[in-house]
Amino acid sequence: MSTVLQYLKHAARRARYAAPIKGQDGANLLRLQKSGRVVYGPHTYGIPKVMTYHYGTERAIFGSYSSIGGTYLLGGQHGVDRVTTYPHRINWGMEGAGTDGFPNSGPDTHVGSDAWTAENSLMMSGITIGDGAIIAAGAVVTKDVPPYAIFGGNPAKLIRYRFDEDQIAALLEIAWWNWSDEEVREAVPLLAERDVDAFIERARANAAPRTPTAG
Repeated sequence: MSTVLQYLKHAARRARYAAPIKGQDGANLLRLQKSGRVVYGPHTYGIPKVMTYHYGTERAIFGSYSSIGGTYLLGGQHGVDRVTTYPHRINWGMEGAGTDGFPNSGPDTHVGSDAWTAENSLMMSGITIGDGAIIAAGAVVTKDVPPYAIFGGNPAKLIRYRFDEDQIAALLEIAWWNWSDEEVREAVPLLAERDVDAFIERARANAAPRTPTAG
């Protein structure tokens, strides 16, 4: 199959996947992407429910090749160390609305590359989900998730790691999601297999410096 035909077929598939971006969640996602509140890396897909609040600038930043579902809360945190958790100044139109810690703003939410957050999961504002991590369906994520960890439950806790420590370190060093599209395409036969060590070996061999040939 010619390279041009492969590209056209790939573009058609991407168009089909992009077509479902409609409805309330889809329209909200597009609006937040245009405003910079939601940032998708290359080839990341999915239509999560993203909840934002009028007073707040927190963003959700996603890496590359991630599969995104669930709900993301950006800001809107209520202070638990105050006499009340009620946002009087906002709801009553008082001076100082949005600047008194009601709601309590925080850091951006980050999701790494090659991560998967399943449907009906809930990500609290300000958390970081590492590269290669998986969030199980129905999980409520209240703290950072390490790379290649599988988290589930309410509150979400570590179930297990996808690979051993050496394999995880190697995958993070290789960072295949930063490769060119053509390099990723060539690696798909290994990326889609269970033999992690074979992929690591091939990636390292391809990255190794070549010894100049005598001229």
